[in-house]
Amino acid sequence: MINKKTANKLNQISFYLKKKILEISFKKKSHHIGSCLSCIDILVSLYFSIMRINLKNKTNNDLFIMSKGHAALAYYLVLMKKKFFSENYLFKNFLSNNGRLGGHPDRNEKLGINYCSGSLGQGISVGCGLALNYYKKRIKKNVFVLIGDGECNEGMVWESMLFAAHHKLNNLYTIIDYNKLQGLGSTTSILNLESLKNKIQSFNWNVVECDGHNIEKIIKSFKKLKSSNKNKPNLLIAHTIKGKGVSFMENKFESHYEVLDTKSFLMSINDKKLSKKN
Repeated sequence: MINKKTANKLNQISFYLKKKILEISFKKKSHHIGSCLSCIDILVSLYFSIMRINLKNKTNNDLFIMSKGHAALAYYLVLMKKKFFSENYLFKNFLSNNGRLGGHPDRNEKLGINYCSGSLGQGISVGCGLALNYYKKRIKKNVFVLIGDGECNEGMVWESMLFAAHHKLNNLYTIIDYNKLQGLGSTTSILNLESLKNKIQSFNWNVVECDGHNIEKIIKSFKKLKSSNKNKPNLLIAHTIKGKGVSFMENKFESHYEVLDTKSFLMSINDKKLSKKN
């Protein structure tokens, strides 16, 4: 377990970035707010505790792929907080003509973006290739891939899981943002994934489930995966809530598309749920 001081610090970072998601989304009239709020605690856990990230010497840095690229703003904000670029740079370049930070990430290593994403299902495939390269060359780097649950409808996700298990890619860590909603409804009604854990374990992966909004539990889950890592790829099923922290967005697939007006922005930014850890 992480100590209380560290846990409090990470929760404060997450709270700050959730506010920024709402503020920048409102000012830029952008959508995918629900998706950003769904995964921000996962991203904070990865970038501020789990992954090796050194801005001065990037040689041994772990590699991250944001496969669910529509949640780009959450990703950019974490990179901003890690000082890859400033908040002013983010605001000027996010969803701006000729800007470097589009609605889906474009690869730019200087900005900390390792992969172009937007076409769902491809991130884990690329992650497998990179992990295999590191594995064969005995390079001590891990590959982390964040995918959405709706993204698991893509056949290449399951092909990649077979591939990773066959090649014993124990340096591959995939996280499923399991909020049970996708673009046009619930995952249960569109294409039921249950039992997700049993399915992926049958592919010969290490699998752990946890509350995807509890940073302490996310970090503990990764430690568990690392300790049980026996020549298998690793997967965390992070149970999350789409639109987490905003009452009128929580568990609403509409939060995938909703754009905040002045009234809804003020309601969201002052929502008491936003400051709660769980």
